[in-house]
Amino acid sequence: MKIYQVMQRLAPTCLILLMSCGSWAQPFKPVKPVVLSDYQVFPINGVNQIEPSGLTLKADKLYAVGDKHRAIYRLDIKDDEAWLHKEMTLDSERDLGVSVLDLEGITTVNGDFVVVSEAHHRLILIQDGHLQWLPEHGNALYQSAFDDGLLQLHNAGMEGVAYLGDQQFLVAAERQPRGVITVRFDQPLKKINSQKNQLMNNSRQYLHGRHPDLTGLFVHQDRIYGLQRNAYVIHELIKTRPGFYTEGQAWSYEHIVRDPKYAYSDMQFGHAEGLAVDSQHFYLVLDNNRTANARNPHDKRPLLIVAKRPVLHRGD
Repeated sequence: MKIYQVMQRLAPTCLILLMSCGSWAQPFKPVKPVVLSDYQVFPINGVNQIEPSGLTLKADKLYAVGDKHRAIYRLDIKDDEAWLHKEMTLDSERDLGVSVLDLEGITTVNGDFVVVSEAHHRLILIQDGHLQWLPEHGNALYQSAFDDGLLQLHNAGMEGVAYLGDQQFLVAAERQPRGVITVRFDQPLKKINSQKNQLMNNSRQYLHGRHPDLTGLFVHQDRIYGLQRNAYVIHELIKTRPGFYTEGQAWSYEHIVRDPKYAYSDMQFGHAEGLAVDSQHFYLVLDNNRTANARNPHDKRPLLIVAKRPVLHRGD
């Protein structure tokens, strides 16, 4: 049999495999980010050695989680600093039978918090101080994503979450490969009704020799925003069809984190892990992994960046 005949026979099979894994590469045409020029930076106080890993807004107040802490914190700004205040303790041993959560993202659903546990590759719903796994039994969310090529690398798995409405969540798969998981639950938020997994192997940003990543998600006025810390950008995620997205307009905060006043002694990788958005501002929290400020070895505090949102060209 000739080579071209073999290729013709294999082509449909290859196409099916590509479609089943959801690995549709997004266009590689670069997007030049808008530089965020109007901003403030606040060192975060209140909890020793916290590593902020997720951020959200609820009733116009900022809330954060840390990957080594089993709690949700309100994040307030006072004068030139930001302060963490414990909103609630998460009793995972009582409710879930586990002591380690590794929280990496946070969102809200009808006034209740939902957090991401990277250690268990699951979401957690918090209602009236009690914790519930999502899904309630088993871990079909992880298995589906893993089978499609996501969540392959330890400590680079589920990293952010945003609630899309109608029992549907968008979950970030951090890197190698990065991607997004669109999962819809039943009305009681106990069982998965549907799930789509998308690999996003390409980035439209300059990556400084790093891997594309996705470390935060937020939805504001039906627009989805992603945080790509290895490129120092916030960017839109634009739906191209159900469960599939491409990068849109982007905003750069690189000059802020590289400013000698705010830079850390170790800048090998990006640090931003939490993103929130309102009508006026972007909010970013930096997880510096307890690395010291480059100018002050005694200052190991993480940072909150509040940047005014430029007007979008589409009229936002």
